Amino acid sequence: MKTLILPLLPVKAQPYAKAVVALLGTLAGIAVLYFGDEPRVAAAVQVLTALGVYAQPNGQPAEEDAATE
Repeated sequence: MKTLILPLLPVKAQPYAKAVVALLGTLAGIAVLYFGDEPRVAAAVQVLTALGVYAQPNGQPAEEDAATE
């Protein structure tokens, strides 16, 4: 599975990729609640956040990468 966020994260943060996606989704949801007027947009952000957390695999720590190669 190809990841979009994992290559952008520092190596130490890669094992927590799902948490990073959840945090970004939460921040986007809060921004939509305060600055958006459309409830459907807020609902869509929440659904897309849930799907993103589900689809995003956590990265492997550097020690595990070296052991599997």
